[in-house]
Amino acid sequence: MIGKVFRIFREKGGVLKALELWDWYESLEPKDQKRVKYYFSLKSIKDMRFPFRAKHFDTGEVNNPGYTKATFLGTLAQTALLDGKYEDAEWLYLKALELSQSPYEKHLILNDLVMLSQKLKDFEKMEKYARMDLELFQEYKEELKDKNGGTLPQINSYELMVYLLERKGDKKSALEILERFHKEGVPHPFYEEVKRRLIA
Repeated sequence: MIGKVFRIFREKGGVLKALELWDWYESLEPKDQKRVKYYFSLKSIKDMRFPFRAKHFDTGEVNNPGYTKATFLGTLAQTALLDGKYEDAEWLYLKALELSQSPYEKHLILNDLVMLSQKLKDFEKMEKYARMDLELFQEYKEELKDKNGGTLPQINSYELMVYLLERKGDKKSALEILERFHKEGVPHPFYEEVKRRLIA
């Protein structure tokens, strides 16, 4: 009983406090709380560059954590991915997406979800996450360009959507996406070859 009372009234600190995640964390099912805490602990052990130890999850003073809510959960998702726990990784990425505070953050998370879906060869999820990413393009393109020295980099979702639509036999839609993003200045490594194939 004393232990239970202590848990209820204990000081809420750590990274959860620094990122204002306590209310979010306590709203999770107990099994999901364990998932979040487990991958934090695992990252603190396996990643020497990670600035926190396991105790920093929910105790002590943490100043300038260096993460947003979304990037924090995203880095835990990457840990789950590297550990081969793909279901946990997707769950953490989706929670990060819910907490993301900018279109650019959403782009980064969706890019990771696309890559996870590719790893699993899940074509339905590849298309779902790639489409979500491309729908946000106009909202994140300027920040993406700024972070890439003034030009747009290759975008995995763009190349993947063209491939997926061609694979499904929808050459018209594939060509529309290919041309739209080409005009925006997004490079495609096989633009000319793919265009010829789609027009044929």
